[in-house]
Amino acid sequence: MEELRPLLLSIAYRMLGSFGDAEDVVQEAYLRLHREDQVESPKAFLTMVTTRLAIDQLRSARRQRETYLGPWLPEPAVDEYVDLADRAALSDSLSTAFLVVLERLSPDQRAVFLLCDVFGYSYDEVAGIIAKTPAACRQLAVRARRRIADNRPRYDASPQERDELVRRFVAAAEDGELDALVDLLAPDATFTGDGGGKGGFPRPVHGAGNVARMLIGAFGKFGDLTVEGVHVGGQPALRIHDPADRTIAIWSFVVTEGRITTIHGVVNPDKLTHLGPSGHPHDHG
Repeated sequence: MEELRPLLLSIAYRMLGSFGDAEDVVQEAYLRLHREDQVESPKAFLTMVTTRLAIDQLRSARRQRETYLGPWLPEPAVDEYVDLADRAALSDSLSTAFLVVLERLSPDQRAVFLLCDVFGYSYDEVAGIIAKTPAACRQLAVRARRRIADNRPRYDASPQERDELVRRFVAAAEDGELDALVDLLAPDATFTGDGGGKGGFPRPVHGAGNVARMLIGAFGKFGDLTVEGVHVGGQPALRIHDPADRTIAIWSFVVTEGRITTIHGVVNPDKLTHLGPSGHPHDHG
């Protein structure tokens, strides 16, 4: 039954945006399975318990986030460090930008959307998992898709083009080339930083000029920090780490029509503990 753990962690992380919370939920699901005398399908039971616990957890987390200092972002699932994509087609659903869009859904909508559209469960199967009728699940899915459609990030550049754009971005920021940096950003580009009151920026920064100036200022303060190209959900990202190889920040990028439209920066140290020193990935499944 341990072979089911990667699937369960994949569902729980996409529901909660937190590796610690996802692992707690999955662990509790296994404990409940062991307390049951007879379970016809361990996979169905574990998926049901994991999803229901995640829905409950998400409801309480939303209340807690009302007191969170500054913007809230999910813990970044850096491809080079965590393995939650069952196949390449699923990796987009791990990008920070996509998980941020999922925050617009109710917990039930999020569960139905993920199970149906990401993991390929039928409405009948999802109905059993979340204790609703198939018709209710279909309605939840329709509402979720409608809400996501207008906000889902568009990735219209090739992976190589996206990586090259971010490489040029780093070069311009390190050299303090304001005009070059502005040219790489969409006019309405946004930088959103999650420091949880422990660093970063308390409010999103809007507009190419403002974002570029902020970034050049940030790069100027990096000192002995190293900037390393990585990926989050298949999308380009930067891992910023100190000489001891501790992750200080993860910046994730959305590239649309040849320009950077969105940067999500996680600097809250509590959200980076799952990223061990490079070469020693913390394996989450």
